[in-house]
Amino acid sequence: MNRNGVVVWEGESPVDGAPIALILTGLVSPSSNRKTGPMLQTWILRTDMPPLEAVRNDLDSSICGSCVHKGTHVDGKRVGRSCYLNLGQAPTNIWASYAAGMYRHVSLEEASELVAGKAVRLGAYGDPGMVPWEVLYRLVRYASTYTGYTHQWRWIDDIYATLCMASVETEAEREQAHALGYRCFFVRPVDAPSPDHAMICAADRDRNPLNCISCGACAGTKHGTVTGAVDVYIEAHGAGKKHVVDLTLTTPSV
Repeated sequence: MNRNGVVVWEGESPVDGAPIALILTGLVSPSSNRKTGPMLQTWILRTDMPPLEAVRNDLDSSICGSCVHKGTHVDGKRVGRSCYLNLGQAPTNIWASYAAGMYRHVSLEEASELVAGKAVRLGAYGDPGMVPWEVLYRLVRYASTYTGYTHQWRWIDDIYATLCMASVETEAEREQAHALGYRCFFVRPVDAPSPDHAMICAADRDRNPLNCISCGACAGTKHGTVTGAVDVYIEAHGAGKKHVVDLTLTTPSV
């Protein structure tokens, strides 16, 4: 058995009914990600195929929904992908352990106890909006802090705003998400000017950088209502950063 992770939930994608699962990792070996700090990580994965296969066959909407960072599927290839994750690394390894039956299945009560007093990242890969809100809430209710981001804010229940930031790309989307009760998070394209209505991710600060555990800003409305609350942005990063086009909070949606 792989003691570093557990299966918290299995169910169907609300997008297409595909089998998906929520896997919690970092129980023995916490993440070494400099920006997040040693948070526990959750992964939302299709259970019937490896992540790379899902991307190649344009079947990752089951877990990523309408996220623009997936890129576009053209002639059997994915082009313009700006997602920062390397799917051939952690997501593939975690899926392989799941497929081999190496992760123990736990109840939500046990999962919440494993998380108690620790920091949790909702959706290291995959969108938390694909998982029932009650599952996410019960998972993090005893956590010291958590982060979460969803591109599905237009159609999922707005109760997700209590746990997740709305991932937005334009000023129009930001206004729409605010109207639904969300605080917002976005990626600033390379060399784009800094917005004056949002704070840079604390891990990206030139001075006094903080990791997610120390900062805790991206916790939906945990710290208050959306009225007057600051939004957060991060510099484009990862292998696909050049594909993050300069639309963020400048050009209205059409």
